[in-house]
Formats: sequence, C-alpha cells, structure tokens
Amino acid sequence: MEVTKVYKPCVRGLQMSRSSATLQSTWRNLLLLVGIFFFIPDTSTALSNVSVSIPSAVKRGDNAVLICNYNLEYDNLYTVKWYRGRREFYRYTPKENPALKIFPASGGYTVDLAESNATHVFIRNPTSGKYTCEVSADAPAFDTFFVSGEMEVVELPTQRPVITGVHSRYRLGDNINGNCSSDFSKPAANLTWWINDMQVPPHSVRKFGIQRHFTENLESAIVEINFMATLQHFIKGRLKLKCSARIYDIYVQEAEKLIEEDRPRILASGRSPELNMYPFDHLSDTEGFDEHNELYLTHYNNHPSAGTGRMKIPCESQLLKVVVASLLITAVNSLFKPTIEAIVYAAEGSYLQITRKRAENATENQIGLQHCQKSTAEMHLKMKCVKQSEATLRRMALKTR
Repeated sequence: MEVTKVYKPCVRGLQMSRSSATLQSTWRNLLLLVGIFFFIPDTSTALSNVSVSIPSAVKRGDNAVLICNYNLEYDNLYTVKWYRGRREFYRYTPKENPALKIFPASGGYTVDLAESNATHVFIRNPTSGKYTCEVSADAPAFDTFFVSGEMEVVELPTQRPVITGVHSRYRLGDNINGNCSSDFSKPAANLTWWINDMQVPPHSVRKFGIQRHFTENLESAIVEINFMATLQHFIKGRLKLKCSARIYDIYVQEAEKLIEEDRPRILASGRSPELNMYPFDHLSDTEGFDEHNELYLTHYNNHPSAGTGRMKIPCESQLLKVVVASLLITAVNSLFKPTIEAIVYAAEGSYLQITRKRAENATENQIGLQHCQKSTAEMHLKMKCVKQSEATLRRMALKTR
C-alpha cells in the first residue's frame, strides 16, 4: 500500500512535464507562421494602384485620350482591356502577336493604334458613355482590377449668352429685374449672375426649366435676377451686371450690361425751376443713349419755356473746352502782345485826335450858335421898337383928326 502511494505522484509529474513540452512546441510553430506571414512578400497581391484618367467632357469632333495607370511591382502584365459600357473595344496583350487589338464598336468612334499602348488609348470622334479599364496580372496570381469613368461629348453654343429686360439707368431703391438666356447646346450651359464681378447669392436668382430643341436634341437655360439697387451697388455712379455661361471646363462665355445711377441733376440756366431734371420714365436703348458715355444733364420738355427736345451737356467736354480756351488765350497773348499793344496805342491816339477835333468843332458850333442867338435877340428887339413907333404914330394921327 505504501509503494502505491509513493508511485502515483511520480506518474502524475511525468504526465505534466510532457504536456508542457507539447504546449511550448505549439507556440513555437505559431510564432514561426506569424513571422512568415509578416516578413515574406505577398506576391499574390503585387498588382496595385490602378486608376484611370478620362476627360469628363470633350467637344464634339475633338479626339480623346484615355489613360489607365497601374503598378505591377513583382508581377508581370497579362492584359489590359478597355470597354465602353459592356462592349470591349481595345485590348493590349504583351505576350501575343500583335499585342494591340481593336474590336468593332457602335457609335462611330475609332481607335488610333499608332497613338495607343499599354496605358494610353487614343480615340477619334468619341461618344458619350461609361469607359472601363480592366488590368490583369500574369500567372500565378492573375489578379484583376476594374476602374471606370464617365465621358460626355458636348455640343457647344454658337453665340454668347444674352441679357434682356435690364434698363440703362436706375435710381436708388429701384427694382432691377432681368433674364439671362444661353444659346442651344448639349448639355445646357450653367448660367451665373455677377454684380461688379461678385457672384449673386442664390436668393436673388431664379432658374427656369430647361428649354429643349427636340429636332437637334439641344438644350437652353434661362436664369432670372431680381434685386433692389442700393448705394453699395454703384461704384462711381456705375453698376456692372454680368452673366457667365459655362459648360464643364471647355466653354466659358460672358455678357455684360453697364447701368448708370440715376442721380438728381442741376437745373440748366434759363430754365423753369418746375422742371424735373430727368424724366421718370427710363430711357430705352433705342433712344440714342450710349451706355458707355459719361453722365448727361437731361431735363423734361413739358414746360412751355423749354425747347422741343432734350438738352444734353457733357460736363467733361465743357471742362475740356475751358482748358483749351485758356491755353489758346495764353499762347496768343504771349505771341501777339507787342503787336496788340501797338495797335491799341495807335487806336487810342487816333481816337484822341478825333475826339479833340470833334470837341473843337463843337466849340465853334456853340460859339456860332451863341452869335446867332444874340443876333436874333437884337432883331426881335428892333422889331419891337418899330412896332411901338408905328403904334405911337397911329395914336397921334387919330388925335389930329
């Protein structure tokens, strides 16, 4: 019984040592596998960084170049394929002869083999759609990646955008309202309003529905602007309103409208103060106003004292005339001053001589007149004496009878 008691603990200790050795061996193998996993290159995923460069828009009639970039690292290239939609139209296989192959494609576009290779495809007369590049690595991995991109063929407008409904003059507080329309294109142009080269906020514009030309499958856009004219809008009395039309990055055109601030005008001399300096109706573009000219002084012609037409006085031209006249006077004065002074002196001498002669003649005439008056007075006195004598003689004759 004692031997049995001693023997059993020895057997149990031997079993525990064997289990510990097995566990240690298992941990060694696991660590070895982890090291192999992390430190040995994984050649099955060597193909990486696959990307495409596809133009988002191409003008109709232009060519397009599609680029497929990839990194093979330790792998060899097996094939590169290009698809439009689900239809393959180009393949590059370096181990085959010929390496480049093209397949019939619907839509009228063609591939220029002379300009194409393992990464680039040159397409003439491309069509809109989804283009996909498929890259496959060679054995043993045969990894394959697909990358896609959209391309749209654009029909550009033939004319600039047009601004309508905007007058040439506005007063502060007036409501400025107008439309910008784009010419027909495919797709419709993206229209943007600008005030003094600053984009108009969305709450001041309204976009109308796309107008479609079903015969040619073209589209046109219309955007309305509506805002109140304030002092901040006018820079030196002018406001520049602009509408830009953009289609992707291949088309940008603009239309501009210059607006003059309608300010109170100074009354013209000789006019009635009851006249308004500028009519309340807005001048239209057909009234002969050139919106690129300077501000003009304008008044109503309602008053009877006014003329039959509007009077326009360009302020800058008047100032220019004054300056030119001053320069001419200065030049003439410096050049002809001696001659003018001589003429003036001669004229003054002649005038003094004539004045003296006239004074002498007047004095002589006055003396003669005085003599005449004296002679006349003496004659009247003599006649009076004769009459008195005749009267005396008559009285004496009557007494004698």
